[in-house]
Amino acid sequence: MTTPAYLEDNDGEHRLPLRPPGTRTESHKTSPFAAQREHQMFFGPLKKIANELYDAGPVNGPGDALERLQKIQRLLSSVEAVICVLLADSVEQVSESFSDFIATENTHTAEEEAEARKSAAYYGVDRGSEQTINSNLIAEAAVALRESPRKVGKRMFHAKGLRHVCKTTLLALAAGEITAKAAHDIVKYSQDLGPGQVSLMEQTLLPLARTASDETVYQRARRLHDRLNPDSAENRQKDAMAARNVKVWNDEDGMATLQLHHRADVIHSIRNSIKQAAAQSTDPKDPRTQTQLEADALADVYLNGWPGMEGMPLKPRVSITIPAVEMLANPTRALADLEGHGPIPIGVALELAADAPSFQRVLTDPWTGAAIDVEPKKYRPSQGLRDFLRHRDQHCGFPGCRRPADRSEIDHIEAFGQGGHTTRRNTHLLCKQHQMFKHALGWKVFACPDGSKTWVSPHGLRSITIPESVANVANFDHVNDHCPQRTSDDAAHKVHLTPEVRRVLGLGQDEDLPDTGTG
Repeated sequence: MTTPAYLEDNDGEHRLPLRPPGTRTESHKTSPFAAQREHQMFFGPLKKIANELYDAGPVNGPGDALERLQKIQRLLSSVEAVICVLLADSVEQVSESFSDFIATENTHTAEEEAEARKSAAYYGVDRGSEQTINSNLIAEAAVALRESPRKVGKRMFHAKGLRHVCKTTLLALAAGEITAKAAHDIVKYSQDLGPGQVSLMEQTLLPLARTASDETVYQRARRLHDRLNPDSAENRQKDAMAARNVKVWNDEDGMATLQLHHRADVIHSIRNSIKQAAAQSTDPKDPRTQTQLEADALADVYLNGWPGMEGMPLKPRVSITIPAVEMLANPTRALADLEGHGPIPIGVALELAADAPSFQRVLTDPWTGAAIDVEPKKYRPSQGLRDFLRHRDQHCGFPGCRRPADRSEIDHIEAFGQGGHTTRRNTHLLCKQHQMFKHALGWKVFACPDGSKTWVSPHGLRSITIPESVANVANFDHVNDHCPQRTSDDAAHKVHLTPEVRRVLGLGQDEDLPDTGTG
């Protein structure tokens, strides 16, 4: 049985027998000859397999296709090995000079460096610490690989484990002899072991991993780890209990999943209580299945309390965007947007809106879908700007970050102290971590006329981010850096003034849209 997909692993570099930074000689070549030899060791198999696949020509039948699939699997293993080497070596090499690099290469004036040092003190971060350097390079690598920082963080864990701990496993991976999954499992179950025990694990598992399935390697690695791990079962249970949590996943079709990870007896007690609550529904006309009754019972308990008890004192708050024009034009196809989740059916949104204590109108661009203004009502200007950014950005604007708006803050793109204004163009949402990246670790961001943002990492990688509310990016022009150009002959961009649309826009039956000169 594999580890369930919903379980959050608690892998950590501190659990691997890693030597201190600066002493990991694998990442520091002693001579050009050693560097060239290692380059051939890791890139040679990759080049050889790629050339074989290219030179083979068109596929000649199923047998030939299957043989090529085997080669492609070896190629993927070699690519993964190279990625691990590049990640582990990069973070090791930059750790020796990161603070100096930020001070000398990535800022242009002494004032900027002084401001960065002040920001580092404000955020309580040591720019030269291993943790800071690790998280910063992970963010840069995420831009390069177009993956989330969370996924690259897991890659970094495996990279350091293979490069500095399970070296024989890395060589087997580079040669295409084992799969990336097998290599990762060997690293995973090398945690909490000593160097000698890791060596024994490699000797035991690598011969098997060259021919067996990934599932077989996983099971053997897990059992071997339990035998070698000197920690007691009681201590492992305490660590597992410390990792209890509640998590949410957004699913398709307007659904989501809530997970409670807790001690087994607690979970089974909750499960039995839910079954008992669902069994109280004896209405023969109730069309719900037993599974549906249990799901509804659990939801009712969290939102309204157990039957016969008062409801929750704190009512939940959600934000829903309902596109009025789309809803009137074609209510069967229109979709609303649930903050922190994404699209939901318009019917569900209208049911939720029926109980809403208040409404706030948001003006959106009919071509791109981006929020361009928020009705201020009685709010102070700062609150109006915050509401606007919540609707426009919807989450932290750092590349790859999805922390929701309620966990982010308004940040000035051009610093207020350097003449930046508190305007829609010069502000965006950033979470605390990525405010620290921008102000203390050398990341830069620039607002582009087309509404996008260009981020530049400390080592010069560029990444373009677009506000989450933007639905149509076909006419965005990042190369020439100007506003989106709209063609007047595009039928999809024309608004038909039906009586319903006129009513929403506040137009009389004989009144036309004003001419803005934009075509």
